[in-house]
Amino acid sequence: MSMLCLTSVVPTFAAETNGQELTQEELENATVADTSTNEGLESVPMPRTKNSKSYAIPGGKGEITSNAWRSRNAETAGNTYQWDYQVSAVYSGKNAVSSIRTTWRGSASLRNSASISLGVSNSGVSAGASSSWQNINTVTKYWENTNGAKESSCRSNMVVTPRKDYRSGTVSIINTARVKLSKDAKPYEISASC
Repeated sequence: MSMLCLTSVVPTFAAETNGQELTQEELENATVADTSTNEGLESVPMPRTKNSKSYAIPGGKGEITSNAWRSRNAETAGNTYQWDYQVSAVYSGKNAVSSIRTTWRGSASLRNSASISLGVSNSGVSAGASSSWQNINTVTKYWENTNGAKESSCRSNMVVTPRKDYRSGTVSIINTARVKLSKDAKPYEISASC
């Protein structure tokens, strides 16, 4: 059963950013998301854009895959645009897993104090009060399993408001998958975005 949550946006203000990858600082400072699901990516019958990237762990220890998808077209609700999304980290291999984490953020070009949220608590960010377009990233969130599971995933929806201050075609989501194997001191990670 998949969970879809929509929480009120608690915006903070952020400087304009242009990064297309999660920085080490973002990965280290990500906060836990308040909802998750292990529903498979292919079970959602909607027009969507998706991307998957895999990394073969040296020594034949398996593979870590980052998956990201989002609905292709925004739904409108009131004065908002909304896109469903799902991110996941999947390990395929025979080794025992100590932890597996999916870490993600959304991005869009906004102006005039418009805001974007990941649909989970405390993820909302607002653009500055300027009529110029600014590339704004949400707060970075993660979901981690430490129970031996080989997958970690979260599904929710990105929300932008107001609609008139969103630059069409600029929404995106980036996800970094990270796995730590029980008998390996080094974690392995790979990113995908769409």
